[in-house]
Formats: sequence, C-alpha cells, structure tokens
Amino acid sequence: MNITINNPVFKFHSAPAMTSALFASLLRGNDPGESAPAATVAGRPQIGEHWEGQGGIYAGDFRTGDGPIYGLIVAPEQDIGRATWGANGERDLSDWDGLENTRRLVNECPAAKLAAGYTRDEHTDFYLPARRELQLGAANLHDTFGKESWYWTSTPRAEHYAWAVDFEHGSTGLYTRSIEFRVRPFRRFVY
Repeated sequence: MNITINNPVFKFHSAPAMTSALFASLLRGNDPGESAPAATVAGRPQIGEHWEGQGGIYAGDFRTGDGPIYGLIVAPEQDIGRATWGANGERDLSDWDGLENTRRLVNECPAAKLAAGYTRDEHTDFYLPARRELQLGAANLHDTFGKESWYWTSTPRAEHYAWAVDFEHGSTGLYTRSIEFRVRPFRRFVY
C-alpha cells in the first residue's frame, strides 16, 4: 500500500515517526499537518502520569468496537500479586473488553478475582485487562511494569490457554492457565 501526503508541514526524520504521526492524525480525523486538538477532559494528565483521584496512572484512551471512547487507568503498583488464570474450559470472551471479561470470570479465575478485589482512591471498579488493553499498557507505560515479567490478561484462547503479555520484550503469548503470572488491575471511565 502506498500513501501519498501532499503537505509541506508533514516532515519526518524516520519511518516510525511518520507512521506514528500519521496514525495519530488519522485517528483524530485531522489533516496530518494540523495540530492536535486540545484535551477535552479538564485536568487530564499526560499519558504515563498519575491521575489524581482516578486510582492510578493514565494509560491513554481506548475504544471497544463501536462503543464510547474511555480513558484507561492502571494501578500504580507494578503488580498486586501473582495468580493462575484458572480452570480449563471453552469461554467466549473479548480481546478488547476486560471489564466484561472480569465480571464473567471473577468466580473462577484467580487472576480476575485478584484484580477485581483491588481498590484505590475509593474506586472499586478495577478489573483484569483484556489482551488489547494490556497491549496498550505495554505500548504506553512500558517502564511502569516489572521488567522480565509476564502479566495475565482476561482473554482466554481455546480450552486450556489464556493470553499473557511480556514486559521484557513486549511480546504476547499463549500459556496454560495453571501458570502463575503477575496481575496489574486496570479501570476505565467514559468521558
């Protein structure tokens, strides 16, 4: 696929910078040469900063399917413990919606139960992130996670496996549900 940009303001020194800027611009719906719109949420910190009163670190904005855009908050601790994923069995859960996954798993998945039991700044709506949510955390908050560590997601795969994300190399892999990995609670709020 070829992309042609006829805009003298759009200058880059590397392919990754061009890809990042173009992608961000397209997500905003702006002409690539325009500046980003001002933040729409009063007091919203920069990605990677603690958001006072929200229970943790702002990881960025996310959308599940056609739903609303929401902000993701990640618990400030690198992990709150280790747990297994839980019982084997086929489950139809989301790659994108960790909140709904956790609601459905909380009674049978120790990792989901651990995340759902977390509270911070009087928020009790934390959950085990779905695969895509944790990947956003890996992309935006890499340095706030434990290095050389895998973290569970709430997204299963087939009958005996679930997805986990490695923060040493940034990879995502399938592991048997009996392995203990770290748990990092997330929460969200709709703007």
